[in-house]
Amino acid sequence: MPSAIAGSMYWLNEKGFFNITEVEIVLDGSRVENQQNFYAPLVGKMEKQMELFRGQSLWSLKLSEVVAILNSQNWIAVHSISRSWPSTLLVRIQPCDVKLLYLGKNGKYIPIIEDGSFLDSVDSRQAPDVTLLDGDIFMQKKELRTKAVNVIKEIPAEGSFSKKTISEMRYDPKEGFSVMMMKTGIQVKIGEDQVALKSARVAQVVDYLKTRDIDARVIDANLSKKVLVRLRKDP
Repeated sequence: MPSAIAGSMYWLNEKGFFNITEVEIVLDGSRVENQQNFYAPLVGKMEKQMELFRGQSLWSLKLSEVVAILNSQNWIAVHSISRSWPSTLLVRIQPCDVKLLYLGKNGKYIPIIEDGSFLDSVDSRQAPDVTLLDGDIFMQKKELRTKAVNVIKEIPAEGSFSKKTISEMRYDPKEGFSVMMMKTGIQVKIGEDQVALKSARVAQVVDYLKTRDIDARVIDANLSKKVLVRLRKDP
């Protein structure tokens, strides 16, 4: 019986029954759905590279060749490969989360991932909807980009002061990080430590200013126990 099965499988393989007709690429990750414009072109490029394996037998396919292509992509964090019989190669990818963007001098946007590394630059149509780093110092110092990632991670995803309400992040050697709020143009000085606590305080101040229709220019949360507000009319 085993010999008969092996013979049948060999015969089917010789007839091309197990030749790859489809390479299925599946993206996993919490932010994939919200960053389709960024990931779709990358997946498209990957699909073209995987055309190399179409027509090869699943039995004789060298998975090391597939792995080599996947390992060459700096936007992929984790990947796995499996054979889906009789003729599909399944590639599951967990992409790197883009935490920030940096605008290069060529007008291209450079995505920044968890460890502060740059990915390949993209145009505005493909750029993920995340906070933009402003300042040449971020191009020069990876460790500062990593600090910026840690700061943005501590700012809440929702609320009066949150990732959704800020557009840019800057850095000053004396005062640390500050962010610019989108709708109001308020500069919020947030520093480098206790960012979650400071963010909660800033949110309360933002709510207070809104309810009283007060036009602020700067919110300084770097003080130990209070928040300083500078109005537009202040010097």
